[in-house]
Amino acid sequence: MERNVTAHRGGHLEALLNGCPDAILAINAGGTIVFANREACKLTERSMNELIGESIVEVYENKEAARDANRRIYEGGGTIHEFETKTRTKTGKLIPVRVSASHLYDSSGKYIGGVGYFAQYRPWSGAEAEMKSRLEQLEVQLEGLMIVTTPIFEVYAGLSMVVVAGAINTGRFKDIADTILDHVEKMKTQVILIDFSTAVIDTEEVAEQFAKLVRTIRLLGADCMAVGMPANFATAMEPLLGELGSLNTYNRMNVAFEEALKLIGKQIIKQD
Repeated sequence: MERNVTAHRGGHLEALLNGCPDAILAINAGGTIVFANREACKLTERSMNELIGESIVEVYENKEAARDANRRIYEGGGTIHEFETKTRTKTGKLIPVRVSASHLYDSSGKYIGGVGYFAQYRPWSGAEAEMKSRLEQLEVQLEGLMIVTTPIFEVYAGLSMVVVAGAINTGRFKDIADTILDHVEKMKTQVILIDFSTAVIDTEEVAEQFAKLVRTIRLLGADCMAVGMPANFATAMEPLLGELGSLNTYNRMNVAFEEALKLIGKQIIKQD
């Protein structure tokens, strides 16, 4: 009875894979193809019998292309997504494909093979390639604009403020940090007030960068104060406080500003 149930399930699985619009190939630990669906046969112009038992290298453009795909999988931690390469048909025709693949492991963590999806696509046309290039240029310009639109200004002699807004990743924060350090050095800043209240931050990596920024600002002879730090960013910063000793943080700008003024010998006098 159990054998019949297993066969029944296998039949459904095979039907599902054969109904997939992409070519699917599975290999064992030695790189030998152990499964191919109908689309894989169509793509490579080979029959099922010609694919099963063949080396996976044979469906790539050449050995180097196969090694490159496998190397990308290892670099990706066991998976790749939309990797562009070419597959070679039985007649030698090269077809551009995008490959998404994963290594497979048994319960003990031993590598037992892999499975890959080969999606055929057409190369970029001249107009599409030009548009893609233009979009890439715009992305670079946008990144530059994001840096420019991180305002840093001197409020009083010795007190400066910077507003960190929008999505902040490690690349952008590095540019922001460089701008802040350059400003502190040139303006002989005593206190730098950093406003995070409108920022969306990638936590752990940026937290480490911010901790380094605070330490460097102190080495330049200035103090650093933070306002409106998001909760997730504060959580990522907490383990790093031992390295910083202390960090003055505030959840309201008016309070932070008053404290910053005190550090440069000024105060707000409230009139009746």
